[in-house]
Amino acid sequence: MPRLLGSVPYLNARPLLSGLSPAFEIREAPPAPLADRFRAGEFEAALLPVVDAFRAPDARIVPGCAIGAHGDVLSVRLFLDRPWADVRTIARDPASHTSNALLEILSRLHWKRALPPPPAGTPADGRLVIGDAALRLLGSAREEIDLAGAWTAWTGLPFVFAAWVTTRPGPGLADHLRRAAAEGIARREEIGGAEASALGIDPALARRYLREHIRFSLGPDEIRGAELFWRHAAALDLAPAAGALRLL
Repeated sequence: MPRLLGSVPYLNARPLLSGLSPAFEIREAPPAPLADRFRAGEFEAALLPVVDAFRAPDARIVPGCAIGAHGDVLSVRLFLDRPWADVRTIARDPASHTSNALLEILSRLHWKRALPPPPAGTPADGRLVIGDAALRLLGSAREEIDLAGAWTAWTGLPFVFAAWVTTRPGPGLADHLRRAAAEGIARREEIGGAEASALGIDPALARRYLREHIRFSLGPDEIRGAELFWRHAAALDLAPAAGALRLL
């Protein structure tokens, strides 16, 4: 029987998945539904939004690899229909818990301005878009703000969007995931070029995105960035005060 893993269905996850052995079966879902299925016990491990790892009291993060950025990530952006100074409302992306929490932290603690969702039936001044959809929209709005870039400019630290998370690791799980990640990261430009057309993304952009914008490591700087994100999220009641970052 295959060992079940959950993953987000985005280009940035492909290098972490491509080298997995046939012993593992991958099931994909957008970040928020993926977190629900993880909590229901469907997966041995999932490439989970980091804020959901904080919210699961028995969750442990597999060290060594993640999906993050140090500076602009390109795939987590605000697309604004009017000048930034005139923006009053931002529509959230229902697929993402982490990116919505990051927007709250930046708007309330860094930018010092309220940017609530618009009232029902009212157009927003801008919208938060994540994943491959954001890559397809690059350059389409009057103004765009990259949330990972804003985080790094504010804190000086990388931002971690997702990591492998488990509550019941099977034999050799961490070694399997790290070995697959190393293989896929070494081939990330090839993977980006191969996956781009099916995703509706320009191949050159896909290769540059995986090469220059996605940070696949989970080292000391990434851990400091994730812990700072948790502290801010907890202060705003977006994550439990007892969450913190727990490594396997």
